[in-house]
Amino acid sequence: MRSSFAQFGLLLGALFSTAVYAQDGNTTTNTDYEVISAPALSSDEIQSEVLIEIASNGQQLVAVGAHGNVIRQDESGSWIQADVDSSVLITSVDFASAEKGWATGHHGVILTTEDGGQTWTRQLDGFQLMALEKAFYQKKVATLQDRLETEEDDEVISELEWQLEEMQFQISNIEVAEEEGPSKPFLDILAVDEQTAFAIGAYGTFLKTSDGGANWQVISDKLENPGGYHLNAIIARNSDFFIVGEAGLLFSSENSGEDWTRLESPYRGSLFGAHLDNANKLWVYGLRGNVYVSEDKGQSFEQIETGTSVNLSAGVATDSGEQLIVGHSGTILKVDAALNVESLRHPSGSVMTDIVVVNDGEWLMTGRSGLLHWPAKVTEEEALASQQGAQ
Repeated sequence: MRSSFAQFGLLLGALFSTAVYAQDGNTTTNTDYEVISAPALSSDEIQSEVLIEIASNGQQLVAVGAHGNVIRQDESGSWIQADVDSSVLITSVDFASAEKGWATGHHGVILTTEDGGQTWTRQLDGFQLMALEKAFYQKKVATLQDRLETEEDDEVISELEWQLEEMQFQISNIEVAEEEGPSKPFLDILAVDEQTAFAIGAYGTFLKTSDGGANWQVISDKLENPGGYHLNAIIARNSDFFIVGEAGLLFSSENSGEDWTRLESPYRGSLFGAHLDNANKLWVYGLRGNVYVSEDKGQSFEQIETGTSVNLSAGVATDSGEQLIVGHSGTILKVDAALNVESLRHPSGSVMTDIVVVNDGEWLMTGRSGLLHWPAKVTEEEALASQQGAQ
């Protein structure tokens, strides 16, 4: 189960951003980005706040969402708000162990926890991300200029000049962002172990750490993504890694993310989520109810007839071999081993962005209405969530 519902997250970022701007004619200049460093907002309705993703650290569940909200479930089953030193919209969370985990958010924020999700501190923000990416592209420019000085083949020179122009364009974009302030969101995080993690995001952003997050390295050039399309979700099992994204982007790695191959996508629309089932089949899904499954690591796909046109954002495999996929309008698709689809609808009718299996036949979802249960529970919190989801 991994997802990063990009469109929903980007929209929420626009709605919830608390950055302060100064207007001067037609120019908008950022003067303060308190949202990056301001502590998460406390709430008496933590289960009903917007939540984007939920993950397990092996001992308890942790969910993340709007205004820096991170909640974790204690031994009694109650949900407790964590201490977070940022109030950005948090888009993803993943754990390498019971203690070590990462979360990503808008404005280039990466958070980490060393205590299983009780406290979260920033490892990276959008200002640091801009500096990393600028240095990355400047190094590329220097290398290309050196090659152009010695290259004699006209065709090679033409290709190098095109690459140089693209790198300089990226630098100019960063320089504009330096004036206006960081806005690029991360959309998903994959924790491989306590030292290694991958973060992906809007406009082809791709970072890796190999030292627990002390340093992050830009590795966007490992992907064939000249259009700079959004990278929405990253998943892995053993050494097989996959990324899905905007415009049907689909990448695979067979060596734990060292090298990546762009796969032929079964769909040209955006893919928002992906997961691997118990038989190592790859499931991908996204816009307009599109779901595809591959038995050969993405070399070929079979389309699943879902009978729905709602956007789908996240999925998970059950122990019994069924696939659960959630999306807009309270939609839950249950796909059996024969690829038959049963369409369920949560009574809240809410946008749902992630799902985990709690027990056999019991699932927990996140989304615009916060935490939602299946079977639906009639509680004061969910009654409020249902009203919000219907608006």
